[in-house]
Amino acid sequence: MRKTFLLSVFSALILVTAHSQSRSVRDSLRSIYEADTLRGEALMDLLNTLAFYEDQNPELALKYAEELISLAKSAGNTEKLAAGYLQKGNALITNRNLSEALNAYLNSAETFDSIQAKKGQGISYYSLAFTYVESGDIDKAEEWYRKSIIILRDPELINSEDGLTQLASALFNAGELYMRLGDYQKAEVNFREAQQIFEQLNYSTGYYYALGNLGVLHLKTGDLKKAEDNLRSSIDWLNQEGDYAAVTEFQAQMAELYREKKSYTTAHDYAQKSLDNAQRLKLKDQISESSLILAGLDSLIGNYKEAYGHLNLHMRYKDSMDLATVDMTRLEREKAELQVQQQESELQLRAVQQKRQQITLWAVGITALLLTIIAFGSYKRYRFVKNTNQIISEERDRSDSLLQNILPKQTAMELKKLGRVRAQRFDEVTVMFTDFKGFTSHAESLDPEHLVKSIDYYFSHFDTIMDKYSLEKIKTVGDAYMCASGLPYPSEDHAYRILEAALEILEFVETAKKEDSKDHVRFDIRIGINSGPVVAGVVGTKKFAYDIWGDTVNIASRMESASDVGKVNISENTYEIVKNQFDCEYRGIIEVKNRGKLNMYFVLGKKSKSQTA
Repeated sequence: MRKTFLLSVFSALILVTAHSQSRSVRDSLRSIYEADTLRGEALMDLLNTLAFYEDQNPELALKYAEELISLAKSAGNTEKLAAGYLQKGNALITNRNLSEALNAYLNSAETFDSIQAKKGQGISYYSLAFTYVESGDIDKAEEWYRKSIIILRDPELINSEDGLTQLASALFNAGELYMRLGDYQKAEVNFREAQQIFEQLNYSTGYYYALGNLGVLHLKTGDLKKAEDNLRSSIDWLNQEGDYAAVTEFQAQMAELYREKKSYTTAHDYAQKSLDNAQRLKLKDQISESSLILAGLDSLIGNYKEAYGHLNLHMRYKDSMDLATVDMTRLEREKAELQVQQQESELQLRAVQQKRQQITLWAVGITALLLTIIAFGSYKRYRFVKNTNQIISEERDRSDSLLQNILPKQTAMELKKLGRVRAQRFDEVTVMFTDFKGFTSHAESLDPEHLVKSIDYYFSHFDTIMDKYSLEKIKTVGDAYMCASGLPYPSEDHAYRILEAALEILEFVETAKKEDSKDHVRFDIRIGINSGPVVAGVVGTKKFAYDIWGDTVNIASRMESASDVGKVNISENTYEIVKNQFDCEYRGIIEVKNRGKLNMYFVLGKKSKSQTA
């Protein structure tokens, strides 16, 4: 799923004229700062501007913001103090320090409230909303977006280009939140209004971000034609503008779209482009997302080696994202929550106690420009900050699905949590082996492609039967198929379920022999089953595999080799468990290689209800 572009705190007025030259402007401003010739309000204006332009260096941006806050406090300049808190929040959230960012934005909102600076209030409010989204508090996020949009619709603000831009930014981000919540109708209303405002302002970047998000929305609602048109238009324009980070995300969405259309080659191309761009730009979260998409596509088209590689890449970067997200210990989080509650209470109290005051024109000339620059800079920093909780929930499901194709669910979870899997003993398990008669001769006479296709035909059906009876496929070796019942979750009916599966496998093989098909070889099959204790675990660090060991496994293998074509041969251990549910034919005592003589039974079928009554 597409992550959020935060169009928060952003102005169209500066996009073309200022940020396209941000590097040269930043370098010039640094020179002025290092010359140490400015004092008072001029120095505060410079620090504000410097903090904005250091969007690639959050530590330096934080330094400038802290210095601005200190100077503003000493000078008693409330306007600059509020801007300093806002810049501090911007720097902190870029560094994923959510708790301190939240406090900074609350301080900014409180300070702007104290002077009834509506635009500053609106900007602080939806910065708070975004931070709450990142923290996973969706209810508060929605509340602050609502407050921000209400105040930014004030006629005093929407009569200016900058005010309109702030409203469009709030609408855009609220749309992202509604899309995340699954309220697609509200999301579309917000995106379209934001898009119309951006078009009115002739702000093409905002327009194409909104268009791209509408494409994502159409993808979610199943309108693939509109989704493709919107996403392609956005990608083409943003590519021309060199906005490759945004392109990277929309390319990932195009990959999802073509996967839905089952055009796996095209989907793979888009996902690879997205990954290449993300790696070049060092966008960790996008690397994680794009590599996961590629893992799924590789698996679908049979590139299993590549799938493992992309899955490992995804998990490596996802783990680093998860660690970055958790930027507070339990005690720090509790402290932050108390601070937030206190500050929110103060905001509410101030709103009740204070009357609306008329204030003089406090922001003219460079002040207006600087606030606009603040808005723009915050957008550039925020737009690629992701909805972390959603990433975790959605990507975990998808990565878990791939991992569980290799390992049992319980084992996969243990491997992810601990990085290893402890060996486990199971006292009651039933193990089954199957083998095709004459496979070696077929392997020597058939071309490899036909042979592999035949094996896949049978084993794919076996896999379906495993799922039906909740059995655990252990492995395949050549034409041998091994599975078990009663692990990783012990059960009392383990032998019963695996015998039902064995009889269904026999029935399928017999049916396949009657088919007039040139796609697969007609095999005869032998099946052997034994019950008893086993030890299970994961071996290896590369291409790891879940396996079981013990005498029970060895005897099950001997049951298969001693079986007859078209028969299910079971040991005495298994017979004693199922004799009341299945008709069995005693074969006698049979000599088994390296095991001596063992009692064996052929399973004839399930007993009728009258027989079991």
